[in-house]
Amino acid sequence: MQFLLLLASMASMALAAPPGWSADTAKFYSGVSKEIRNARNSNRQQPQCDFTRAVLPSTDKPLPQVPEGQKLLHVAIGRGTQNYTCTSPNSKERLTKPKATGALATLYSATCLAATYPYLLSLLPNIALQLTNPPYSPIRNPSSDPSTTFGPNAMPVIGYHYFSGEGVPIFDLLADGHAAVEKIEGVDAPKGAMAGVGEHVHGAVPWLFLAGVEGNEGKAKSVYRVNTAGGTAPGSCEEVEDGKEAVVEYAAEYWFFG
Repeated sequence: MQFLLLLASMASMALAAPPGWSADTAKFYSGVSKEIRNARNSNRQQPQCDFTRAVLPSTDKPLPQVPEGQKLLHVAIGRGTQNYTCTSPNSKERLTKPKATGALATLYSATCLAATYPYLLSLLPNIALQLTNPPYSPIRNPSSDPSTTFGPNAMPVIGYHYFSGEGVPIFDLLADGHAAVEKIEGVDAPKGAMAGVGEHVHGAVPWLFLAGVEGNEGKAKSVYRVNTAGGTAPGSCEEVEDGKEAVVEYAAEYWFFG
């Protein structure tokens, strides 16, 4: 019953949605309607928010398996920007290709969706990328501010993603501490992944496996970035205004294990 009510709530949001949906948003609400019909016409038990049922997405070239002994903590939709520079940090000379300087993203809870309706979850990065990027404005108690929810299923904030001054990726999971990680392996996003929006349509950033570094204080010890949309840098610095950063919007699923 809990998830039938959840789906009904999503459907009511669809009725109030403005015209001009993206194809992905239409697929999402079509999927919601299908699940409501199935739930009403079936005597089977409704799905439960059982984290053990969630299956990490994979590609033809898979990322490393989840380390033994770790379990799923959270699944989140990350929405923000990948940031690049065309200026050498040492010589201040102009680079020929943009160099990554980090990312800023807000993380929205999608764990129960991953465990119950993975197809709907898979549509959210594309939908998120086509919605206005929320301001990156970390607060310690986002549940007190209803305006911090995001997307067609009103996902609440569970944390933030940024890079430290030393260039270390940080995932601030508000309830589970700051996870400091490093890239272990990456694979290209599948063909057909959303390439971007606006003036930056250069491709989807790779899928990644990241592992905790020494001094990691958070509960999350492994992080997977999958189902990416957008975020890839321009092909050359000729496309970036002199003295400016290339700020490229992206979205992705993040899976946290610990």
